[in-house]
Amino acid sequence: MNNEQTAFLKKLVEIYSPSGKEEKIADFLKKEMKKLGFKVWNDPVGNVIGEIGSDKPVILFSSHMDTVPGEIPVKIEGEKLYGRGSVDAKGSIAAMILAISNFVKKNIKGKIIFAGLVEEEISLKGVEQLIKNQFNVDYAIFGEPGGDDRIGAAYKGRLGLKFTIKSKKGQGHVASSWLYINAIEEASILWTKLKNYFEQKYKGKSPFFSVIPNLTIIQGGTAVNVVPESCSINIDIRFPPGVSSELLIKEIDLKLEEFTKKKEIEISYEILNRIEGYRTDKKSKIVQATINAITEVLNKKSKVLRKTGTCFMNIIGQKMQIPIISYGPGDPQAEHTDNEYIEIQEFLNSIKVYKKIIELLLEVKK
Repeated sequence: MNNEQTAFLKKLVEIYSPSGKEEKIADFLKKEMKKLGFKVWNDPVGNVIGEIGSDKPVILFSSHMDTVPGEIPVKIEGEKLYGRGSVDAKGSIAAMILAISNFVKKNIKGKIIFAGLVEEEISLKGVEQLIKNQFNVDYAIFGEPGGDDRIGAAYKGRLGLKFTIKSKKGQGHVASSWLYINAIEEASILWTKLKNYFEQKYKGKSPFFSVIPNLTIIQGGTAVNVVPESCSINIDIRFPPGVSSELLIKEIDLKLEEFTKKKEIEISYEILNRIEGYRTDKKSKIVQATINAITEVLNKKSKVLRKTGTCFMNIIGQKMQIPIISYGPGDPQAEHTDNEYIEIQEFLNSIKVYKKIIELLLEVKK
């Protein structure tokens, strides 16, 4: 076990950095990366950018510095390091920086950029600024926990909507409820119709290839003896590459038109988030280099995954028009839990894999 590398990760995890409060971890990373020989700066929103080398090709390594709220005592027990952010995603950040640092004093033909992003858990602020920075990149790796032998090559898109249902008859007493329209009941009926429509029309051969809507929040009513005149519901829709958010919105508009016809209700909605699905060609150089790195370093057969979640990889891949994968140490089921941890050996393995990926992409001679 490499104590220096583990100590670096432990220091990162000990810095509590919930979304919006990344200044301390950003300052720590800048200081440490400068010591290692990176050229380092902050972009306008506080992302930490470090680079080494010059010329082409350019590899972008990126992950997020923020965590969900809730501190967890940082400790090492056996082969595990516990603490908020250990798996999501400080394990990836530490492994990326340590891997890249191996090439600081080498005469590499190419450039390596590291970007530690802000506010991944609550907004698109960090990744949107990364795209505005207009780095001319050839390959990208997004640090996301998945295991040291797993490669994320495809992610589903996400469409988040908030619907507001209002009765034109206003609110009334439950003792004469037949004279009014119950907005909560109408919202429930609307949700059921949308859910059934999308699940039936877009039922794929697996959850990845299916459109899956989820009712996540429902708010309505003012008192226990009043028929509610308004209700809002939040719906989160996950959809595969090949289905666009534009198509889903058009279908929703048609369904709302049908639903409100001959009813004395009004329905409006706002789009809270909208990210398209993304898929990297398995034959691309970045995927093949990662497969070969895992085989050579770990003597394991890698797994190229289609993931049912949505991450910054989608946005970076589409907006920057580059082949991108996600790869990082840790069990994703430990994310956001009260018992968040990372296997130390898996973290150390991922440093070696990142290092080998760089060697293969930049054709570094030993």
